[in-house]
Amino acid sequence: MYPQTVIVSADREVELWPMTADDAHALLAFYRSLPPADLLYLREDVTKPESMSRWVETIESEQGWHLLAGYEGHIIADAELDHQFYGWSRHVGELRIVVHPAFRGSGLSRLMVQEVLAQATDEGLHKVMVQMMVDQEPARHLCEQLGFRHEAMLQEHVQDQHGQLRDLVIMAYFIQNFLAR
Repeated sequence: MYPQTVIVSADREVELWPMTADDAHALLAFYRSLPPADLLYLREDVTKPESMSRWVETIESEQGWHLLAGYEGHIIADAELDHQFYGWSRHVGELRIVVHPAFRGSGLSRLMVQEVLAQATDEGLHKVMVQMMVDQEPARHLCEQLGFRHEAMLQEHVQDQHGQLRDLVIMAYFIQNFLAR
C-alpha cells in the first residue's frame, strides 16, 4: 500500500509513506521550516531533535504511527496516530496532523486523515480523538466534515509558547462510522 502517490490540487503529485527512523532528520527540517505562528498550535517544541528521538521510539514500540507526505524531495506534511497498549483508554487513539501552508486547502489534509483512520481500524482501535485550539477553524471544519464530533471544550486549558491561555476543543471519531462508509 505504501509508498503511495496521490494527486492534490494543481495536479501536484505527493508521495505518502509511513515514517521510519531514517526520516527523523527530514521531518525535523520540515518542522523548522514552518512559520512561527504555526508552531504555536503544537503541543511540544518539535523543532528540537529530542522530539524526533521520542517519535522514533514510539514508532519502534508501535505506540505511534506517522504518515508522511513528500513533494519534490521535501516533507510537506505529518499525520500521527498515537495510542497506548495498556490502561482504560487502550482502545482510543489520538490524531495529530500538520501540513505545510503551501499545501493547505489542497485536499491533502483530508486524504491523510482518512489514511490515519484506516490505520486506526487496522490497529483495532474503537475511537480516535483530536485536540485543537478553538481558533483553529479550518482544522475543526475539516474534522466535522469527516464525521468527528465535539466531545468537550476546556477553557484556558492550553498555554501557547508565548504564555497566552487558549481554549481547547476535543473531538472524537468512532471507527464504526469509518467502517460504515
